[in-house]
Amino acid sequence: MGAVREDAGLGLDPWDDPERRKALVQEALERGDRGVLVAGMEAFVRRRGRKGDHVDRMTVEAFLFFLQREGRRWPRLEPGDLKAFLRELLTKGNPLAPSPRPYQERSLIRVVAALRLFARFLDWAGVGWPQGLEWPDRPGEPARVDLALPEEDYGRLLRAIPTFPVAHHRPFLQALIPFLGETGLDYRETIALWRQDYRGESLLVRGRRAREVPLSPEAREALEAWLPLRDYLASLHPIPYPHLFLRTSEGPERGKPWSLGALVPLVRALFKHAGLDHVKNKPLALRYRAVRRLIGRGYPKEKVAYFVGIKRVAQGWE
Repeated sequence: MGAVREDAGLGLDPWDDPERRKALVQEALERGDRGVLVAGMEAFVRRRGRKGDHVDRMTVEAFLFFLQREGRRWPRLEPGDLKAFLRELLTKGNPLAPSPRPYQERSLIRVVAALRLFARFLDWAGVGWPQGLEWPDRPGEPARVDLALPEEDYGRLLRAIPTFPVAHHRPFLQALIPFLGETGLDYRETIALWRQDYRGESLLVRGRRAREVPLSPEAREALEAWLPLRDYLASLHPIPYPHLFLRTSEGPERGKPWSLGALVPLVRALFKHAGLDHVKNKPLALRYRAVRRLIGRGYPKEKVAYFVGIKRVAQGWE
C-alpha cells in the first residue's frame, strides 16, 4: 500500500491542496491503493474536528477489496455492487477478516454510514461517488429473499428426515420442517403455539406480534399427519400440555413442550445429516424460503411481511 508524505522542505500536507488531493485520490483508485484512500478519508475527518474510527477504516478497506476481487475498476462499477457487498457481509462476513463471521443485520446501519462518509470524502477530493451505484433504501432492514434456502437444498432436507439417526425425532421433524419452510415463523413463536391455534387453513400466532397466518396445503398436510402423535404425547401427562409441538424424546421429557435449547441443536443435526451444514443461518434460511413461497403464491410483500413478522420484507432490498 502506498503512503502519503508531506512535500519535502515545505511542510505542506498534500490533503490541503485541492489539485494534489484530487490527483492522489484518482491515482489511488486506479491502483487500488487502499492505504492512501483510508489515509485521505481520515484527513478529511480530522479537518472536521473528529478522530478516525476503526469501523470506518475496516469497512472502506473491505469494500475496496471486494470491488478489486470482483474485477471492478473505479469508477466503472455496476449499480448493484454496493448491495452485493452488503449481502456478502450478511452471509459470509468481512472478506479481509482472518476468520470472517456473518454480520448482524443491525450492523449494516453502521457499515452504510462508513461508506457514506467515504462518499463525502470523495466529493471533498473532487472525485465524486460513481453515478448509478445504488444505495439500499433501508440498510439495517434488507429483505433477504435471495438468502432463502434453495429448493434443491430444501428437498434434500426433507429427504434426509426418514434416515435421521435418532428415529423417535423423525415424526416431529417431518412436521416441523415443512411448517417452518411454509409459514416463516421463528423458533420461539413455533414452540409457543398451542394446539387450538391451528385452525385448518390458518394459524393464530399469539404474543407481541399477534397475527393470523395462512397455511399452505403442504403445511396443513404436515400438521394433520403430526396431530395424532401430538395428542398421544399430550396424554402421557396427568395435565396435558396445550402446545402444538411436543417433545418426542425418550424419558421424562417426552410429551413436554420444546425449548430453544433442545430444538436448535436438533435442527442443526438434521442440516448436518442432510449435508447442508454449510448453511450459515439455518432458521433464517427456512424463514426466507417461506417468504419466497408466500410471494410466489401471489401475496403482496406487505402481507408477507405481516404473515412472517418481518417488516423489512415490505421495505424491500432489491
